[in-house]
Order: sequence, then C-alpha cells, then structure tokens
Amino acid sequence: MNKEQFENYLQEKNKNHIIFDFDATLCTLLVDWNPWRKEMDDIFSELGLNVDRSSNFNYSEMLNRCVEKGGDAMRDRIMEMNYNVEKNFSSGYDLSPLAMPLLELSKTNADLYLWTSNDKRTIMPILEELNWVKFFKKIVTRNDVRYIKPSADGFALIYDENVPKSQYLLIGDSRSDSGAAQAAGIDFLNIDEFEEDKFIK
Repeated sequence: MNKEQFENYLQEKNKNHIIFDFDATLCTLLVDWNPWRKEMDDIFSELGLNVDRSSNFNYSEMLNRCVEKGGDAMRDRIMEMNYNVEKNFSSGYDLSPLAMPLLELSKTNADLYLWTSNDKRTIMPILEELNWVKFFKKIVTRNDVRYIKPSADGFALIYDENVPKSQYLLIGDSRSDSGAAQAAGIDFLNIDEFEEDKFIK
C-alpha cells in the first residue's frame, strides 16, 4: 500500500479514528527478551499452566491466562518484571522510516491513538524525545489495562460509543494486534502492507 492508496482507503472507509501499535510498528525496541522468556516460563510452571509450543503459541495470550489465574497480584508482578527487562536489557530503539510520514498523513484525516502492551515508563520518554505525544488523543499502555492485546481491554479506553466502530482502524504488526482488532470489532491493517519506498516519497 502506497501513500495515495492509504489516503484513499481512509477516505473511502471513513476511517477517522486510527489506533497505532508501538513496538515493531512505529518503533522497534532493541531489547534482549531472553531473560523475560525465562521468567515467564517460571511463572507458567508456578501456575501449573500447560505451555503448547506449537505454531499457535502466543506469549501475550499466555500472559493473560496468568492474570486470569493469578489475579491482580500476578498482573502487577508481570508488569514490573516486564518493565525491568525493558529497562535493564535495552540498547535503545530503531525508528521506522514509515513512522513520521504515516503519522503526519493519518493526523490530517483522523484522530490518532496509541495502544501498546509496553510499559508506560518505557514508551513515554521515547514519545517525548520524538515529540510524538502531540499526535495522540489518547495513549493506552499495559499499565492502564488488566489484560493486554489480543484482549480488547485497551480499546475500551479509546472507544467513544457515539462513534461507529466502522470508523476505527488499528495498525499493528502482530497476531496479538490483529486479534485485538477482531476482539474489538474493528478493522486492522498490518504495517507490513505499507510499501516503504513508495510511501515516504
């Protein structure tokens, strides 16, 4: 999808509320996730959760199962563990070349929102450094929800019941993002569908 096709899509579908994922969509956090995976495996074992490592395995779904089983204390424990890994095993971030053109074009057509499963303490300094806070009407992080994507919890904090769901669009990169859009009853575009060389010209 190039710039003109995207703009036509927004206008034809009347998409005037656009929700962006953060990591691997607008920016890529350069984090060594191996310590996180090890800690999560320990939590799965502690809770007696059966881990199916087939092609359908999804850590985000498993995290939500942990919270279902362990309650608020487990939600808070996982959130802090997640933040500590994002903070202590990070070497920065890479900015997607698509990010600024995509945000600027989207902003001329719609209200923008950010819905991420990353910690607020991780992403807010990046958003402030990039001067991106101004783009978003609302920013929803894992700190704001009980369940992360693919749950639709975060969408409930964005959704205006006076706006038809057909006017919302989620742009992300993962199965969790597409699953969250499906759970919320809104449309989804994968960032991989955008043709970078034809979009940023």
